[in-house]
Amino acid sequence: MTAVRIVWAGPERIGDLEPLWKSLYGHHRSVDPMIPGVALRGEEESWSLRRAEYVQWLAEPDAFALIAEEEEGRAVGYALVHFREQDDSRVTGGRFGELESLAVLPEARGRGIGTALMAAVYRELRALGVGELEIGVLVTNDGARRFYEREGFRPWLVKYFGPLPEAREGES
Repeated sequence: MTAVRIVWAGPERIGDLEPLWKSLYGHHRSVDPMIPGVALRGEEESWSLRRAEYVQWLAEPDAFALIAEEEEGRAVGYALVHFREQDDSRVTGGRFGELESLAVLPEARGRGIGTALMAAVYRELRALGVGELEIGVLVTNDGARRFYEREGFRPWLVKYFGPLPEAREGES
């Protein structure tokens, strides 16, 4: 593993996340199930929308981003976590974290950076007294699913998305 340092990042570092998000976006497009009739946003529009979400999430109490930086300061990965107070189905230990993004640049993968970011996420959550974490993964992203399962997470919810089917006889 090549040495990286994991640094805490607030809203002032959102701009540093742009190339990392765009890399993640490209990866998502490569594993996306490509739902017929559903168009994908372009990279710039996707970043603009995600950036606005990051601004909103990082304004929440205790939300945080962690950036993995190489020695020369180049960001090669990041994780962003915010919180939910409760779940309407599961009994949680109070509020729980939601990992909104975890990304490592393609050329930096396989070096343990994702694992190091997750370890830092766990430390931050424990320091805040939070014991549970929710993670969303594209169902077709086999590599991410295997990674999170190695970390001890298990699938809980599958969401379905698509255009409405044609109206059936008798529907108005």
